[in-house]
Formats: sequence, C-alpha cells, structure tokens
Amino acid sequence: MNDKGKPSVDSTADAAPPPSFLEATSSAAGTSALGGSSPFQTRLACVSLNMTDRIRFINFSAEEIKALRIGLDSTWRIQEERKYGGADEFKFKEYPWVARNNGNDQSRRLVKKLLETLYDLGWVLQAAIDISKKYVDKDTLIFRYQNPPPPPCEWLSISFDWTDKLKIVDAPPLDLTQALVDRFRSNYGLKSHELESDRLKLKFHGQPWQAGGEETVQTRMLLLTLLEILERFGYSLYASIDQVSRSEGEADVLVVTRQKGWAPGMPIWHR
Repeated sequence: MNDKGKPSVDSTADAAPPPSFLEATSSAAGTSALGGSSPFQTRLACVSLNMTDRIRFINFSAEEIKALRIGLDSTWRIQEERKYGGADEFKFKEYPWVARNNGNDQSRRLVKKLLETLYDLGWVLQAAIDISKKYVDKDTLIFRYQNPPPPPCEWLSISFDWTDKLKIVDAPPLDLTQALVDRFRSNYGLKSHELESDRLKLKFHGQPWQAGGEETVQTRMLLLTLLEILERFGYSLYASIDQVSRSEGEADVLVVTRQKGWAPGMPIWHR
C-alpha cells in the first residue's frame, strides 16, 4: 500500500514548543484565581553584609527600611545611604566587619540589633548562607515574613575570640552567668571570668578554638554544654553568622533569644 498520503505520526517539526517555566506557572496561577481562591504567597527578603562597612537590604518596604535606619543608627552610626542595584544600602562609619583578634563587641551588637529589629517587624531568620566565593565574603541572611510577628524576645550575642575566650554581649542574667561559670570551671578548664555591665568574658586554659587531635572533640562538647545550659535558662539558638571580612581564623557569632517574661517551666520558643 502506498503510505505517501498518510500524515506522519512523528510531526515534531510542526508541534508547538512546550511552555516556558514562567508561562506554565503563570497559567497555573490564573487557573487558581479563576477557581475563586488566591494562592498562598510567602514573602521573603535578604540582608547581605558587604565589604568592610556596608549592609544591603533586598525586598524590604520603605517603612521597614526606615525602621532599620533608626534602629541600626542608634548602635553604629550610618554614614551614607543609597540605592544599589535594586537593594537599599547603608554605609557605616568606620569598619564593623573588619576582624580583630579580641573581637568587636559593638559589631556584634550591630548584628544583634539588625536581627532584633527585623524580628519585631515580623521578619524571622530562615538561614544564614555563604553564597559567594569571594576571598573575604560574609553570610547572606534569608528572612521570611510572619504576620502577626512572633512574641518579643530578649537577645544575647556569643562570640569565640582569640584562641581561648568566649564572650556574651550584653551581659547575661546573673543566674545564667553563675551556671556557666560553675559548669565550665568543673568540666572545661575555665581559667578566669569577668562580668561587666555590658558583657561576660570567659577565658579557658589551652586553646579550645584552635584545638587539634582529640581536643577537637572536647571543644564540640563544650559547645553542646553551652547550648544546653542556655536552653535550661530559656534561651534557644536563633542564628550562627559569619560577619567578618576574613578568609580564615574567625569563628561564627551565635545569637540566642529568650521570650520576654519567660520563667522556668514555660515552653521555649524555637524558630
């Protein structure tokens, strides 16, 4: 039989190309809208710590930028503000992201204030991500909007300075301080401690932040003990952030929170 007149089954040359991802998702959204229900939308935004003196905000409203300006300027003076490639950028006086061997307490307060201000606006941290391969890159912070905002919290910043110091800014409650000192002195070679109005500084024997061999296990156990004691007093880990322009030799800064009004026996809020 002569099949010349029959149409070809494989007619890919004349077939329409498949829709793009954007076309497909737009179509799905339109179908949902026709059905009478609007799709749930998650609002996300991010903050990046740039160069040695800048913060960039992406996907925040003008009102939120205003609140951030007021909050951060009270902690570290803002020198300039501008639009930068679709982001709002603050440039600070001096250099909050420059590494110092004994740490920079005010820089830690700046990041703590950043997280606290956004949290009170309903922006809850989802992740701190190292997305850049630059030599002295820092973390990018991803936030998810929550409405109504979560309950207000108390905030502490914890840093691992030099090779043997642990600092908590601002000073923790006295009962928490005593619990940390007692436990670290009996189990982890605490050498000395200083409690001031604005911080607690613990100094250990040896070099736990530059440990080698089996001592690295002891350092991790120290970290677990720290977090366990914090949780016993109502604090939970909120963030671990690389906030320094340095390729090596600088540990993350931990930020912990405790719901205001917390008392023993009450639940602990985890993000």
